[in-house]
Amino acid sequence: MNFVVDIETIPRDLRGEPRKIQEYVWERAVRRPGAPGPELSLDDYLAAGEGAAVGARQQVERYMALRPEFGHVVCVGMGHDARGRGELETKAFTARVVAEERRVLEEFWEVVRPGRDWRWVTSNGLAFAWPFLLRRSIYLGVPPTIGLPTRPFALDSHFDLMRALSNWERADAVRLEIVAELLGLAKSPPDMDGSQVFGLWKSGRHEQIEAYCLGDVRLTYDLFLRVEPYFR
Repeated sequence: MNFVVDIETIPRDLRGEPRKIQEYVWERAVRRPGAPGPELSLDDYLAAGEGAAVGARQQVERYMALRPEFGHVVCVGMGHDARGRGELETKAFTARVVAEERRVLEEFWEVVRPGRDWRWVTSNGLAFAWPFLLRRSIYLGVPPTIGLPTRPFALDSHFDLMRALSNWERADAVRLEIVAELLGLAKSPPDMDGSQVFGLWKSGRHEQIEAYCLGDVRLTYDLFLRVEPYFR
């Protein structure tokens, strides 16, 4: 059985973090060499309102949303083809408030408890979904029920589409929606990408986040069906 996983994440609020973390994130997200944006100090940024320092805010939010230490998992989408190849059944767990992240992780680990014989299917799972699920579980004290397959090159246990298609060269990795476009596969919702998730979250549009996550689960599976025969 193939088991597909996709996640959606949002950043923590930098203003609520301890000073050491604020400085750490600021130096890496905004002050790094070559980073775009105005000359702005951390204290200026923290004192600015929500609508101010837009460029710096976007850099901070993107940096934090992509790292387990500074982000939250707000949706886990899953799908399996236990009924037969090509027949995908999907399910998602979605947080409505940050405090529900722990519940989402606990539900994920409970669902995958019997999954030792599954082949996992992701797009960038090795570099993104797995580190997020594992490390957020560590930080929140959520115990795992199985060991997720983290070894590279082991496509029989974990078919990471992004890694397989790039021949394990991160510099050659191509995003899921680009590969889908090249293969003529439709993305659903068609005009949404991950950069919009935090805005939807702040607007309370959790159903749209879940729909987007499950759309990526289905797209990942459709790509897997097209790609996997070339790697046997």
